[in-house]
Amino acid sequence: MVRELAMPAYKPHSPLGWLPMVFALAALPAYAATAAEPQSSFKAMDANGDGRVSRDEHAAGAKRMFDAMDANKDGRVTAAEMDAAHEKVTGKKAGKGELSSAEKIRAVDADGDGILTAAEHAAGSKAMFDRMDTNRDGFLGADEFAAGHAKMLRKNGK
Repeated sequence: MVRELAMPAYKPHSPLGWLPMVFALAALPAYAATAAEPQSSFKAMDANGDGRVSRDEHAAGAKRMFDAMDANKDGRVTAAEMDAAHEKVTGKKAGKGELSSAEKIRAVDADGDGILTAAEHAAGSKAMFDRMDTNRDGFLGADEFAAGHAKMLRKNGK
């Protein structure tokens, strides 16, 4: 189960559960940098250099980011670990108007324990890809990638 995050109310039983922020899932710390430097994050995920990110490339990038955030290598990411990874990658804490690490985790925390597992992260990443693939071609172009990540990093998804 993926939770839908619609600030300020949560809709935990939404079927696909869109999340305005999944990775940062997220998000993911590298994705946190995406708002400022979307092109470098896009190029890092575009493993074959074809100018687009496939579903598999996105999933592989999400796994790398989960592994990087999991500081103690226990297969789970806490908000503190996500905060530390974000600061390490970007050199700063999350800015005003951005989702906190706890909010990012809550968006995809299927069991509601406040900790992100690899499976929850992978499911969130898949949902994130599907949401960003606005032309439904199975790939993310640079524009889709930048727009999707920038939107998801902000509260209310605006």
